[in-house]
Amino acid sequence: MQEQLLDWFRSFAPAPLNTRAQEWLRVAIGIAFGMSLCVSLGVYLFGAPITLHIAAPVAASAVLLFGASSSPFAQPWPVLAGNMCAALIGISLGLSALDSVTATVLAASLSLFCLFALRCLHPPSCALAVVAASGGLGDDLGYAVLYPVALSSLLLLAVALLYNNLTGHAYPKPRRTGENRHHTRDPLPGERLSFSRADMDRALAEFGEYVDVTRDDLARLIKQTEKHALRRSMGEISAADIMSRDLYSAAPDSFIEQAWQTLREHRLRSLPVVEQGSGKLIGIVTLVDLLKQFQPSQARVNFGRLKYLRGTKLRSIMSAPVVAVKQETHMVELVFLLSDQGLHCLPVVDEHERLVGMITQTDLIAALYRNWLKQLPD
Repeated sequence: MQEQLLDWFRSFAPAPLNTRAQEWLRVAIGIAFGMSLCVSLGVYLFGAPITLHIAAPVAASAVLLFGASSSPFAQPWPVLAGNMCAALIGISLGLSALDSVTATVLAASLSLFCLFALRCLHPPSCALAVVAASGGLGDDLGYAVLYPVALSSLLLLAVALLYNNLTGHAYPKPRRTGENRHHTRDPLPGERLSFSRADMDRALAEFGEYVDVTRDDLARLIKQTEKHALRRSMGEISAADIMSRDLYSAAPDSFIEQAWQTLREHRLRSLPVVEQGSGKLIGIVTLVDLLKQFQPSQARVNFGRLKYLRGTKLRSIMSAPVVAVKQETHMVELVFLLSDQGLHCLPVVDEHERLVGMITQTDLIAALYRNWLKQLPD
């Protein structure tokens, strides 16, 4: 009992921060941009009294849009529809014959119920409804209050769309379709032995409380946790430990006939293209790239059963830029790249982007097998 009481008191202590100071600076700058635009334009169009009256709920929306853009509360539909719906409820109650206390309480509860039903729950909207119901705005302007509310919501969304994406935070949060690169209904390879969306739905139902994170972000967080746990259990095995070092490559001005001969002779599926002299990786040519060049024509060169247009250089058909990894990249990252991203090989480059190795799915399978053998009990 005493230990439970101590745990209860500890819950009042501040939670540890899981973000860097640079992130909070980014958020503060975004809020400053959004609020300055909303307030200045609102004062110009609607006057200072009405603009400053709704400034507090607008600021709360800005905190969510820039500081918690992953939250379901901060997505475009809750921000715009939630603010408009709550303002409409608040104005209607403010114009009714109810006393201010009753109107204020009803504004908060009714707006919460309606926003939940419309799937546009946005906490600052409830504050906006209270302001509209108790602050006398409806008496002065009536339903015209919806205009400054709509303007502020749209301006905040526009600034958030621009600022968040420019600073490396995708907004709004994209929804995963679950479709793999082969356009089949099979789950991605990395998900077949992991949890499913149905598992997550059941877990959230058992949890019972509202979780302020999207399902996709929650799934990503769990997968990141799984990756770190797997990395800890596997030890420090990097790309440099498993990559092939004696490589075949080609120059960008090599002809596709030469590339085809190299791939066929050495039973390869891809050929890195590097700059002559520097060894910098600039592209890659695969069997698929070569097959795309198969065209029946009078001017053609016959290699085996394939006929390629004469004089075509790798520079014009290679895939670029290339998905490559560094030598220190952990094997766990390689697993997800070679399984879920649809890649069959990964070039390895140094700090100067020079090609130093190649990792294929075969190399990865062999490394995973060796690591599994080491973990077997004696």
